[in-house]
Amino acid sequence: MSGHARLAVAACAAAGLAACGTAGASPSVHRGAVVPVQTGTMTSAEVPERQTAFGLDLLHAVCGGTAGENLLLSPTSAAEALSLLFPAADGRTADAVGALLHLPPWSPDLVAAMREHTQALDGLRYDGDLDADDAPDALQMSNRLWTATGLEPDPRYLDDLATAFDADVRALDFAGDPDGATDRINTTVADDTRGIIEELFDEPLQPSTVAVLTNALHLRARWADAFDDTEPAPFATPSGEVDVDMMSGATGAGRAVDGWQSVELPYRDGTLSAVAVLPPEGTDPCTVDGTTLAGLQDAESEETGVRLPRMTIAQSHQLLDVLAGMGLPAEGDYSGLGADGLRISQVVQKTFLEVDEEGSEAAAATGVAMDVSAAAPGQSETVTFDRPFLVLLTDTATRSPLFVAVVDDPST
Repeated sequence: MSGHARLAVAACAAAGLAACGTAGASPSVHRGAVVPVQTGTMTSAEVPERQTAFGLDLLHAVCGGTAGENLLLSPTSAAEALSLLFPAADGRTADAVGALLHLPPWSPDLVAAMREHTQALDGLRYDGDLDADDAPDALQMSNRLWTATGLEPDPRYLDDLATAFDADVRALDFAGDPDGATDRINTTVADDTRGIIEELFDEPLQPSTVAVLTNALHLRARWADAFDDTEPAPFATPSGEVDVDMMSGATGAGRAVDGWQSVELPYRDGTLSAVAVLPPEGTDPCTVDGTTLAGLQDAESEETGVRLPRMTIAQSHQLLDVLAGMGLPAEGDYSGLGADGLRISQVVQKTFLEVDEEGSEAAAATGVAMDVSAAAPGQSETVTFDRPFLVLLTDTATRSPLFVAVVDDPST
């Protein structure tokens, strides 16, 4: 086993898990100990860089099947959920998962870097009333591992989950009450996203489910400089011109590199920001790469007016086939979860983004279910986003790729 991944299995797991647990019972919750760690060769600053690289890979892979359509993903949510699986993988499977996530082998150094990254994002958490006038800009992230009743995780594995991801572990009776187990996960995810993601899993999970790994994100923030005017305006979609509600009156930090333009719009507290990226005319925003994004981030900025469509996007993605095509082993050595012959049965992500005159609200949840296998131009004074563009939501401290949207048609 690599890292601290090995989990012990209770006797009933060997009997197929079917007789374990009580239908309708509340899940037992347990956590590992947060152990002292020291930063090693990998720093926490590299974690969002690796998540951005993974996010661009995912964006390019999903974009291939969504030409001409809006697309909303959370690279951070997907990366966090898959990272919970990483220390449960062994051998070539672990190598493949690490390569997919652009991460080195699981090690104390990686645990330390992940912990610092988790703590940085957790510093933006606010559990109060976000509708209050004095509510801060807030980001809430939750990582959880749900195991079938009868699996007994190795304490060292739980320690890594608690230390690196602030994750708890909850036991559910998937075999005896799959509907109840699914409802419990969905209810918790809804709570973790302030009710935005109401059901992560649309259908009950299979009784053969051994584990589910979930990440949930919720963001709400108000512009530092609110848009003060909105009027109908044309927007050139790939299939023709439509009218959209175009907001104006705000300013941000304008940058340009190699024909790409961006405007970074800070939220009120300065801890979060949105970056709208306009490609050169005739260029698909899905073709953006890491060099371009890094160049825009590092370029000199100047205060720039912005005209941006008001938009609401809500999506659901089944990502297993896409991720498998990117190198994720759907069937491999995931014996760290406490049983042999496991497969990833689904990877689902649901996302939501609303951008209006006052600010933004966004949410995402990613679930990984494990089953027993059956088998530089001149900067213009105002940048108008009136053709397909990108929106990236990030925190200003770590630059984690919290959300990325390709907006082909804001009117839909």
